[in-house]
Amino acid sequence: MKSIDVFEALDLVPHPLVIVTAGDPEKPGRRGGMTAAWVSRVSWDPPLIAVAMSPKRYTYSLIKEFKAFAVNLVSKELENAAMNIFGNLSGREVDKFEKAGIKPLKAEKVVAPLIPSAPLILECKLVAEYPAGDHIIVVGEVVKAYKASNSPPMLWHESQAKQLK
Repeated sequence: MKSIDVFEALDLVPHPLVIVTAGDPEKPGRRGGMTAAWVSRVSWDPPLIAVAMSPKRYTYSLIKEFKAFAVNLVSKELENAAMNIFGNLSGREVDKFEKAGIKPLKAEKVVAPLIPSAPLILECKLVAEYPAGDHIIVVGEVVKAYKASNSPPMLWHESQAKQLK
């Protein structure tokens, strides 16, 4: 066993790669999304999921306003949108859905845009948020779930997107 840098070690922990979406799916200036990898299921009953994000993100402000969000797993088909649009541009300045060529669907149980080509989509009602260093952990109750494709989801590992096999 050898000692390694803490940040190097944390980079070796694989995470699901997702696009977290929030806001009004029908209003380009009032919807947004961001790529995230710090995502985890945190409860069976009720079914809860946690996502860590910077409080500076436009998506976070939309989650707070609408009290809801969606978690859209990223497949190979969504990798470019996840990395170069949702993970790189600000929703305050550009409609990421339009830029990515994605026509979002309306969630059924919450107000949030859904990415119809995502392999798995979770509609979440915001139930809590907690400060965590330079991030905020938002916790959502999963109130509806969809399997939109059979494409395998991608992971974030060693500072890059990787296909789950």
